[in-house]
Amino acid sequence: MIRHTKLPKDILGRIDRAANYLEKRNDVYFAYLFGGLSKGEPKPLSDVDIAVYLSENADSIQAKSEIVEKLVDILLTDEIDVVILNQSSLPLSMNVLKHNRLLVDKKPFLRHAYQSLITRKYFDYHHLESNILKRRFYHGR
Repeated sequence: MIRHTKLPKDILGRIDRAANYLEKRNDVYFAYLFGGLSKGEPKPLSDVDIAVYLSENADSIQAKSEIVEKLVDILLTDEIDVVILNQSSLPLSMNVLKHNRLLVDKKPFLRHAYQSLITRKYFDYHHLESNILKRRFYHGR
């Protein structure tokens, strides 16, 4: 959600430049644009949500810092959220997979395996979460 400034009017055109930057990074295996902007219709409160899957030997803190810094320059906004998929929570990962636009796909087999794993884990988790919430509701806690 927007915090300080509106996105540039040409933000959708700039997303391709961001994808080109991510494609050139050796440590990014695949990346998604997700959230409201992935539908191609920026809203007044939109921000740019990008999820990346990094190589195993990447320093995720350093990589995220570099990616955010460069994307601010490319997209001309600081309304950017970058998610490292290797470390993201299960519900967030599934949200990325539900509503996305693929930006980078250097390792399609790895991406498909990741999507399958997250989907299977999520549906196992979702079932348990629903049962827990039902019990809490039933007992009033």
